[in-house]
Amino acid sequence: MDQVENLYGRQRFVVGYVADARGAEALALGISLARGAQAELVVTLVVPEPSPYGGGPSPRHVHDPIVRERLEQWQREALDRVPEDVSARSEVRAAESEARGLLEAAEEHDASAIVVGARSNPLLQRFALGTTLSALLHSSPVPVALAPAGFDSTDAPPRLTAVYGTRPGASAVIGTAVEAADRRAVPLRLLTLLPGQPEGGEVRDELVRQAERFGGLALGERAEELLTADGSEVAAVTGADLDDAIGRTTWLDGEVALVGSSRLAPRGRVFIGGTAQRLLRRIPAAVVVVPRDYQAASQTSPAA
Repeated sequence: MDQVENLYGRQRFVVGYVADARGAEALALGISLARGAQAELVVTLVVPEPSPYGGGPSPRHVHDPIVRERLEQWQREALDRVPEDVSARSEVRAAESEARGLLEAAEEHDASAIVVGARSNPLLQRFALGTTLSALLHSSPVPVALAPAGFDSTDAPPRLTAVYGTRPGASAVIGTAVEAADRRAVPLRLLTLLPGQPEGGEVRDELVRQAERFGGLALGERAEELLTADGSEVAAVTGADLDDAIGRTTWLDGEVALVGSSRLAPRGRVFIGGTAQRLLRRIPAAVVVVPRDYQAASQTSPAA
């Protein structure tokens, strides 16, 4: 573990918490990700910032004894859910929106990722792209981890799957997944859903080169070792279309998938495109959306 920490550095995850099922699901995913990586959680409750135009809450609303007591209760309840082997602290932050508060928290704490719950609805199936989630998925400079409705696994992920394509930006997804799996010492699956994608040594060599492009020679060497380890694989699943291919893919309980941002995304920012939205609707697992051109933890700061 010391060798891995020296290569990547320690991590910190900002968990967007609310005292409901969505908050519980986000916290469970945060615990799962932190437990595998020896990371710290910052459980963040965002409250409305007072409006200077009088349309928002009173400036005293956070300091009202009843409100303050309720917020402190929610903080205690959240931290009580965190196992003793996971480092965690909590904070209350005022902001103009929940998304803005979480982005500010991530910047202030030098966070590796933002973790949020994403309740489903009948049309969007596993994930509902509400106002907060939509804002994060179009602006975050760090990966955004999404806990689907019903997510309750607090064990370290049994496997990580990177869903990649051939467009520019694949190295960020592949490299981040290699780092994350290597840090946690769990199997890695590199999965393409593009029809006709070949498997075998040639593809594996290209994936190692992608990891090397992302994080340098050291990460390339780790990718090569990881992809030959038991439980890891390079896989291609085909179908009539993308939705059909996703439906043919098998997933482990508690598994986490990583997907990339649109090629139209600003550099270093998350921007969810049409393909990623389809993946979110169909993948029956927690999902981490990686910003375009995200930087390697082994060369700069920690990655998800």
